[in-house]
Amino acid sequence: MIQNIAKDCAALESGRIGRREVMRALGFTATAALAASVSPEGAAFAVGATESSMVGGSAFKAVAFNHINYQVADYAKMRDFYVNLYGMKVAWDDGKQCSVECGDPANAIYIRPLAKPVDRPAGTGPSANWDAQMGQGNVDHFAFSIENFQLESAGAELTRRGLDPKPDGRYAWSIKDPSGITIQICATKGVFPGAASPSAKESDGTKNLNAIPGPDGKGFKAYAVSHLVVNVPDVDKSRDFYTGLLGMKVIYYKPGDVFGVDTPGGPVCFLKFGENTFYLRKSQHPENKPYVAHFAMAVENFNKAAAKTELERRGYKPQPDSKFGWSIQDPAGMRTEVAGKGLPEHVAADCNGANANCPGGPDQ
Repeated sequence: MIQNIAKDCAALESGRIGRREVMRALGFTATAALAASVSPEGAAFAVGATESSMVGGSAFKAVAFNHINYQVADYAKMRDFYVNLYGMKVAWDDGKQCSVECGDPANAIYIRPLAKPVDRPAGTGPSANWDAQMGQGNVDHFAFSIENFQLESAGAELTRRGLDPKPDGRYAWSIKDPSGITIQICATKGVFPGAASPSAKESDGTKNLNAIPGPDGKGFKAYAVSHLVVNVPDVDKSRDFYTGLLGMKVIYYKPGDVFGVDTPGGPVCFLKFGENTFYLRKSQHPENKPYVAHFAMAVENFNKAAAKTELERRGYKPQPDSKFGWSIQDPAGMRTEVAGKGLPEHVAADCNGANANCPGGPDQ
């Protein structure tokens, strides 16, 4: 432990790390050392758990993913996929775009036409397939529902923090996170696709909902977004932003220099809020740009064997994501998952941040 502290102080003197990083190290070195005496996985988890306790009062309390803005070539086909497979409700549809949702507070997916070609440059080296799990779908922004949201006071706080909030209808503000991704700070209700437009009317997307087919009754029942994976240029900077602004709790953190689709490593961070988990991983984009790699839906009464059987019956080729989930590709080729409650916590506590490290194999 003393050697580690001396090493950190030397790094401070040389300018390789800052005072904040040294203080963090002094704060959680003892906890991490104790956990490491049990297992390396425990060390990584202890770092995250200890650091989460150091987060002071945040500006807001995120309680759910308000929505994930998902752009695809065929919005109706994707809408029907989420309705039939996950039993999600069509809450809004104007014939050009829609919102499907589940849970309370609502977790929604806004499904819209692609606004521009997807950014999928070829990679090289061991992580050359960095884009394989994203297909031709694109998540260009996501939003968080805030407890006790008040439009004016929220805007004032975001301005005070230098985040230059832009109005997005009567119930939301848009800002940029440290990686440049657009995020929205929202009320739990009142937000709908296109709400930022002065001429937008919520009724434009609700008057014909009865004409849209509902679930076939043979699929799953989603109750929340289990997790969303965003790859960013600087994991630590993004972690500090989301914990400090939205009160998210670190449930897993592993430092490191590189993380690839096929390459173990770090940095990796899992942030918990409400029923949702936010995964932060290092960008594998050749230009170090941020992107959403995939997102997963948590379903009620998950049964591993029964879920696999149902997915195979529907013609999918499910791949395991620990003992709590199965991965498939949606109609756009984006990875999605049928996940049971507790998947992120299991991968954090028992699998060192990745299903490949689960004791007994990736399906355990």
